[in-house]
Amino acid sequence: MSLKTIILQGVLWVSLSTGSLKIINVIIGIILARLLEPEDFGLVALALITVNFFEMFRDLGIGSALIHNKNEEDIAADTAFFIFPVIGIVFYAISYSIAPTIADFFKEDELETIIRVLSLAFVIWSFGSLPRTLLIKDLKFKKMVIPKVLPKIGYAATAITMAFHGFGVWSLVFGRLVLEVLSVITIWHASDWRPSLKFNRKIAVMLFSFGKHVMIGAFIVFLISIVDITFIGRIWSSDILGYYIIALSISGLFTTQIAVILSEVLFPAFSMIQDNKEKLGCAYLSTMKYLSIVIFPAAFGLMTVAWYFIKVVYGDKWLPVVDVLEILCIYGVIRAMLKISENLYLAAGRPEIITRINCLQLILILILIYPLTFHYGILGTGISVTLPSIFILILGLVESGRIIDKSLLSIIKTILPGLCGSVIMVVVVLMLQNLISSYSPVLILILSIAMGSFSYFIFLWIAQKDKLEELKHIIAR
Repeated sequence: MSLKTIILQGVLWVSLSTGSLKIINVIIGIILARLLEPEDFGLVALALITVNFFEMFRDLGIGSALIHNKNEEDIAADTAFFIFPVIGIVFYAISYSIAPTIADFFKEDELETIIRVLSLAFVIWSFGSLPRTLLIKDLKFKKMVIPKVLPKIGYAATAITMAFHGFGVWSLVFGRLVLEVLSVITIWHASDWRPSLKFNRKIAVMLFSFGKHVMIGAFIVFLISIVDITFIGRIWSSDILGYYIIALSISGLFTTQIAVILSEVLFPAFSMIQDNKEKLGCAYLSTMKYLSIVIFPAAFGLMTVAWYFIKVVYGDKWLPVVDVLEILCIYGVIRAMLKISENLYLAAGRPEIITRINCLQLILILILIYPLTFHYGILGTGISVTLPSIFILILGLVESGRIIDKSLLSIIKTILPGLCGSVIMVVVVLMLQNLISSYSPVLILILSIAMGSFSYFIFLWIAQKDKLEELKHIIAR
């Protein structure tokens, strides 16, 4: 079976599982948003600052090292089997100990208990990490559909039931723990690999050596991901943070998640052809081309219908998120494209590039975030994370071009069709909304989505008919 066929099958199964998860997530999010209050989401977001910090390091980059490694694979897996639970237990102990300090910092007493309970996820997760990594390495994504979807259904049942009975923020906490337990059970059932209880110190050193670069990069990414939440939580209140969290999650609903689907397949697939620069370059450019055709209209379309979408789907109490949501849609597009480039860096054995560009992004955000957040609230926060990301994207594309021997201009050309078509789509939809402004919000939302989709497809059919035919052929295969 050719690598292209393997990649296509991988994308199919990851799309199936992630698409199912996305539908479930949207439904869960809407139901919980109506049952819970903004401050409940804000409290969990503050707790997740601590939890996500350790989650960034919960495998110390060893998972990426296992996928990249081609030597002594069985011994490497057996060695990692011993390492993961130790990491999980150590991280839980640290998180448990610092919980009171975090609660005092944010002046939220309930945070201490929330953090301590949520941190149990480290230990639970550590027992399912290895089989999950090995399935990804072997591109066996079909076997990962149930281990992804079933735990989310368990989360939904737990969180919604508890929220309905008035458990508030604890609905989200215990739902998360149920998800982790079901994930471990189902992933071991799906995996054929079983440990032979062998540990090799030399292999362990090798895994940590590669993983340290991934870990440093992950640390910088974590700081970028929490700096906005931290400033809002410190300067404003948990309900204001709740608005921002909802806006952030909606902004990446179609863009970042699509990149996640591709990334799960692309890193192991890119790693298989890491020694063939020509194939690697073609694979990267093709990925960016098709990604841009999807994420640009998704993001620009959401920006155009943001007010109607929030009012109709989430309700009037969430309308304060509209302005920052429109800004964060741009941030979502950029994060998606950077995600694809990061997989290229890892496959080429250059994880230090991720560290460098993310470190610069963090510095730029730190310069902007306090004055903008203090004066303009969550809108200023959204601007402070979006502006630096535009500059970082350009640097990231330059680095990608160096790896595959392509110019920045040639990479930009691959994403222009999606960008141009999306701009035309926005103009058409805004004209339509101006004409039908007296209609009900539900009808305006439906007509806007329909007209936007139609106008974008017509543009692609006229300007990129060959690309559509190629995409149709790929889907058919």
